Amino acid sequence: AALLEVLTAQNLRFGDMDIFHRHAEDDGSGEVLFSLANIVKPGTFDLASMDEFATPGVSLFLMLPLKGDSVAAFGLMARTVKAIASALGGEIKDENRSVMTQQTFEHCRQRVLEFERKRRLKDK
Repeated sequence: AALLEVLTAQNLRFGDMDIFHRHAEDDGSGEVLFSLANIVKPGTFDLASMDEFATPGVSLFLMLPLKGDSVAAFGLMARTVKAIASALGGEIKDENRSVMTQQTFEHCRQRVLEFERKRRLKDK
């Protein structure tokens, strides 16, 4: 129940693939910017049983390319993950399960910037 409350407070909406998504608009409309899955296989959530549900963690991910501003979407995802961790007393880890520092977040942001730079060059 606490997880569901935090996710909805962060404007994540339950949807496709039985996971949560953050859309471009706060009301759940527009392009999906990033998503949140359960780290326990199969990675889904059962909305009807969220009150009794427990998991050791969740995974947030951003699928590039986006139609909108990828760097802004990454920034929103970073703020969202920090808010979720703070609210639930969790740790933030990267894809290698190492603790994420501000430097790690910046490195990830740079990866998004580099992806966008290469995409713009290819489109020319």
